[in-house]
Amino acid sequence: MQTQKKTVPHVYLILLGLILLSSLLTYLIPAGTYERIQDEATGQTIVVAGSYSAAKASPVPVWKIPEEIFLALLDSSASKLIFFILFIGGSFELVMQTGSIQALLSKILTGFESKRLLIIPVFITLFSILGFSMGLATSAIVFVPIGILAARRLNLSPMMGTAIVVLGTNAGFAAGIYNPFSVGIAQTIAELPLFSGAWIRWLLLLCLILVTSGYLMFYAKHFDHHDTARLMNENSSVTVSLDNKKQPVSLSFRQKLVLVVFAVGFSFIAFGLSIGEWKTEKIAVSLLLLGIGCGIVYGFSPNKLCEIFVQGCKQMMTGVFVIGLAAAMRMILADGKILDTIAQALINAGKNVPSVIALLGLFYGNAALDLVITSGSAHAAVAMPVMVPIADALGLTRQGTVLAFQLGDGLVNLCSPLSTTLTGTLAISGIPFTKWIRFFYPLVGLYLVIGTLFILLASVTGY
Repeated sequence: MQTQKKTVPHVYLILLGLILLSSLLTYLIPAGTYERIQDEATGQTIVVAGSYSAAKASPVPVWKIPEEIFLALLDSSASKLIFFILFIGGSFELVMQTGSIQALLSKILTGFESKRLLIIPVFITLFSILGFSMGLATSAIVFVPIGILAARRLNLSPMMGTAIVVLGTNAGFAAGIYNPFSVGIAQTIAELPLFSGAWIRWLLLLCLILVTSGYLMFYAKHFDHHDTARLMNENSSVTVSLDNKKQPVSLSFRQKLVLVVFAVGFSFIAFGLSIGEWKTEKIAVSLLLLGIGCGIVYGFSPNKLCEIFVQGCKQMMTGVFVIGLAAAMRMILADGKILDTIAQALINAGKNVPSVIALLGLFYGNAALDLVITSGSAHAAVAMPVMVPIADALGLTRQGTVLAFQLGDGLVNLCSPLSTTLTGTLAISGIPFTKWIRFFYPLVGLYLVIGTLFILLASVTGY
């Protein structure tokens, strides 16, 4: 009898389930509110510690859920993020359609035959850029065949080829320096300047690149030879498709121009962020101009530019509605006046512990939550509205709270069988889930140690 393959629940189904649960909780949890004031120095809306009081029950019935979802999509903070992400999707697609990045990666493979292990830190670093700059995670799956090709040429297993792509991207995503899907959304909810406090995230990126590269180089040297032949055979469908790509792709003159424009444009954006004066609209417009500039120097016609931009926006629609659904859940909890009650219960549990322990608790709690909500944008929209009043009441900094969320969301992102990034990656590479977990869990342990150390650093420095 043939067994039916289990289907991983779509992120929409998970969020709709949480929305239904939120509606039910508005009937079960007592209503309550905090007093909030506007901080004149920072412009933040902050919770007044000790101001929680009971309120009249205001349950949100199930039949109002569609209306709440629509209103959440129109919410000013949600709509700003939605169009920001659409700009990123369209702009990045213009860059990708030139083939410049793919050709550059293929070009890098040349000359590594005699120093094969050096390809690991090179690929980890390059793919981390895609993670921390544009928040790529699931989209990085398209590069897995390139990673497997690199591994095949250098006599490494498809496991290593897969890892240098997805772990490199995930290292950048977890560091989140300019990641719009995790740090961007979390800081917006926390009412912090977009991408502020980047110094600690740059340091985190360096640590993640070094540790990830070191682990993969150690694994390749001591264990990878056991996997190479067998996994090559198991992945024949992948490797055969790459047989006619043994020669590196050469970069055309226009592709080189695209890479120059991309490097200059991104450096300009990084400078604007570093001076701390750029807001979401300037970043979005700069990314749009960067994508259009790359398309123009490559030779795309005006019509082609528009078509590709729309195509890139379409690829972001899943993330767009994730933001809307998660915002709807937050709105239901707020309209039902139980969001503050939930926060108060967590505050009471943590008020007698040192602030660093409370911050560590937020980090580990988010790491556990990420096993269920693997989307960075959905995770931020669900967790941050509860974490912000906790931070205010316990005297934690909002930057430190965002860091606790960010680390919890990013460091364990490739453990959960619910992760579309992981399941898509394993489907392409043909690596069994159990084998991936045996390979990845020691590295997750190292990641959690790094996360703990950075939480301690944030606490000591008052970040």
